[in-house]
Amino acid sequence: MDIAALKERHTLGEVVEAAGVRLRGRGRVRQGVCPFHKETEGSFTVYGDSQRWYCFGCGEGGDALDFIQRSEGLSLPEAIRRLDASPPTTAPVRHTTHERRNRIAVAPPDPALLTAVARHYAGELRRSPEARDYLASRGVGLDTALRLGLGYAPGAGLRTALAAAGFAARRVRESGLLTERGERFAGMITIPEIAAGRVRWLAGRAIEPGRTPRFQALPGPKPVLGLGRLGPALPWAVVTEGVFDWLLLCEWGIPACAALGTQGMERVAAALRGRRHVFLAFDHDAAGREAAATLGGLLGPRAAVVALPDGVADVAELATHPHGRRIFLRLLERAARAAR
Repeated sequence: MDIAALKERHTLGEVVEAAGVRLRGRGRVRQGVCPFHKETEGSFTVYGDSQRWYCFGCGEGGDALDFIQRSEGLSLPEAIRRLDASPPTTAPVRHTTHERRNRIAVAPPDPALLTAVARHYAGELRRSPEARDYLASRGVGLDTALRLGLGYAPGAGLRTALAAAGFAARRVRESGLLTERGERFAGMITIPEIAAGRVRWLAGRAIEPGRTPRFQALPGPKPVLGLGRLGPALPWAVVTEGVFDWLLLCEWGIPACAALGTQGMERVAAALRGRRHVFLAFDHDAAGREAAATLGGLLGPRAAVVALPDGVADVAELATHPHGRRIFLRLLERAARAAR
């Protein structure tokens, strides 16, 4: 069976909505509440151009067949038969192999462009009291924010700034930074992954309460955020689940990186190869505990789980506690003793 042709006959958005997930919007990027974990924010994202989906909450992602496998508990052959038996959502269209490859490809990162974008947004952060106040409310000071390359996207001015820096309009369009509604990260704190002084990946977190989606990221593989900053010789590090868990530990001067979700622990374990001691500080819920157990099993005896106290959902919540840093260091010490 021609799997590519099968997926062309069944557009991802229609497959997802047929499963009961309501998607907002009609453009290239559509969003809804993830069916694979408990949430109300609408982190589940469908990309029309690549026909891929990704949830910024739980880290699940894939194509239409992956969605059917995950949602119905089917094997791949069963998912193929299930999709083939469904009425097609689009008329069959013949494409050459070259056209099909171009349709599903995700543009590779453009480090020079992304570095210019991060610098532009860092300047906007300096000029935005609202964005700085939001970071302060999460326990992150301006010095730490600028050291990590954080920025703020007010929603206007990026295209002009990049044109002035000499980037061609087509190069900007292909970067994924602009959508039909404007700048992808409008109204968000931007968080870059920096390696060898250049930005390789960019994500954003909305500062307005109730704004959906809370998180956005450029399409493509996600990194272990902050790992490149730690250096190969550092003997130990803390792995957190989310972005603001990581940011808070950076503010406290604790070496850390972020897995960016609870899925793909094999990828995280491979990235952590060579670290003698790894402390896992995932969220205090079922998904976080399962992810920590999976990653701990992959890492073996060099991993230790940091158990958050009851009533504390994640590391980021300690930002509002008057003794948050002291509490976390105590938990870290307890995890180290238990691992001996």
